[in-house]
Amino acid sequence: MKGENYLYFCDTTDEANATDEAILIPASTVRGISVGAADGTVDLDALYLSAEGFVGDGNSRAAVVLAVTAGKLKEAMDDVASAMSATPGDGFTVIADVQNGVFCSRHITGCTVDSAV
Repeated sequence: MKGENYLYFCDTTDEANATDEAILIPASTVRGISVGAADGTVDLDALYLSAEGFVGDGNSRAAVVLAVTAGKLKEAMDDVASAMSATPGDGFTVIADVQNGVFCSRHITGCTVDSAV
């Protein structure tokens, strides 16, 4: 949609060619970023980003786990929030692209995509 900021995540080092290797989501569907997952998992070097899912049932969620340098969770979260609220000319913002080594924060080191949680 015009004016929407889309967030790109890719968690593979080769060309994304399978389910859950890359995802592009509207920033407006992001529901939160946390240090712990919904199941109670806490990881001191990861952020959990959840977004509305693609099933359309109102219950599903898409999720991305961002690997972060230990001790830099706050800084990485701040960088992700800034990237999400940016207004890029093309509406496309790379949050984590493992294939090309591009991250919106110098503290993010990787990601894991799960398109239907």
